[in-house]
Amino acid sequence: MSSLEGFRKVHRATPFLRIWTIIVAALAAFAFNSGASVLSFIWGVVTGEYGFAVLPILLTVGGAVIVVALAWIITGIWWKAVGFRITNEEVQLQRGVISKDLRTARFDRIQAVDLVESFIARIFRLAEVRIETAGGSDSAISIGFLRKSEAEALKRELLDASQHSVATTPAGVPAEPGVGETVVVESAGDVLVPQIPVQRTLASTALSLATIITAIGIVILLFVPFGVSIAVPFFVGMVPAVWNLIDKSWQFTATQRNDVLHVSYGLANRRKQSIPLGRIHAVKLKQPLLWRLVGWWTVTVTVVGYGDTTQGGTSKILPVGSKELALKVLEAVGPLNSADIAESADPSHMSRPQYTPPVAARLLTPVDRTRQGVTLIGAAGAPGAVVVHEGRFMPRMSVIDTSHIQELTLKHGPIQRMLGLSTVVFNLVQGPVGMAASDLSAADGKELLNILRNRKLPALESAPLGQNSLD
Repeated sequence: MSSLEGFRKVHRATPFLRIWTIIVAALAAFAFNSGASVLSFIWGVVTGEYGFAVLPILLTVGGAVIVVALAWIITGIWWKAVGFRITNEEVQLQRGVISKDLRTARFDRIQAVDLVESFIARIFRLAEVRIETAGGSDSAISIGFLRKSEAEALKRELLDASQHSVATTPAGVPAEPGVGETVVVESAGDVLVPQIPVQRTLASTALSLATIITAIGIVILLFVPFGVSIAVPFFVGMVPAVWNLIDKSWQFTATQRNDVLHVSYGLANRRKQSIPLGRIHAVKLKQPLLWRLVGWWTVTVTVVGYGDTTQGGTSKILPVGSKELALKVLEAVGPLNSADIAESADPSHMSRPQYTPPVAARLLTPVDRTRQGVTLIGAAGAPGAVVVHEGRFMPRMSVIDTSHIQELTLKHGPIQRMLGLSTVVFNLVQGPVGMAASDLSAADGKELLNILRNRKLPALESAPLGQNSLD
């Protein structure tokens, strides 16, 4: 009896799609080393220069057929050892020819189910289903490749099973990380971020620091001896950064439905993500230097389970947009209402900060000391949210619900001790948003630390769908 009895198969082309970059690299290397001679021979046969040489043609065609046949057989062995199935409690993925590897994801620990269409997969109308679970960046399970319609059906099936799992969890039963942080079935919803125009994507990329550095580098390399030898490592480092800006902003849209944010984006790799709002722990609004010319902002969030890995999807829920749109997104996904935002959360400047660096901090922050500050939102002594402003030339504003602060650290560096300063670091879940109240007076640092120590912490019990049970 087969060890994969009861398991569903992935698409037969999956092995080739997994190694397509290696195949392309091999073909490119062959073309670079011997492509000219091969093309010359083919051209000679076509034009009759070499006559009609039957044997070389048969050997060439026969060799290609043998290589393809061997590749099909070898990859078939791998393909037969891969399968997935959905049980009453979990989804399972098994693979491995010699040693078997069985990965599982319980429905009550699923935090997101994404549909990923890589460039090569889109050519064949295939897609991959990526399951994010509580447990870190290495806990994700990728099932693919499948026909796009089958992948969409699998995603809906997993979302339904995950939703049902949370709905049937007995009230009062202690929940593990991830319980109650489950996504719901994707639907049309209300448009939060309309599709970003291609012109804006290209313009924002052109005004980015990575693009400017790349352009300057090209100009310098044209006039530097041995420029070609240093061009390769330079472009290897910079071009992916520029491409990433375009790819994750291309035709970006975001809709909100039932406390879940659905985003879709991608030029080469098309991706659809479903992010429960309860899993968004921190929000940051940022305005790059040259974007100030056109008034554009970007909104980045820390999402539980995604961490810093790029494989976990995008952390930018507004790649580029106006200040008004950025504040609209902040209100939708953050802990502040419209009144709080109007009064205390203008990303361009601070209006009523309670804690700012003193004059003594000029030695450490001579440029933006007057642009740094911390604002507490909520009842005195028990704030519900914290707003941190920083940056003069590239203004940044970070917002977090105080219950999402994991730990607090009071730091005094050598120079800070000399100047009577301190920094309160907010230790958050892993993600792109970091927060700290920097270079406060020692007294203000202790006061802020004591206030935030009295913050309300989330209850350790299962929560209704769309809310957090454990943040």
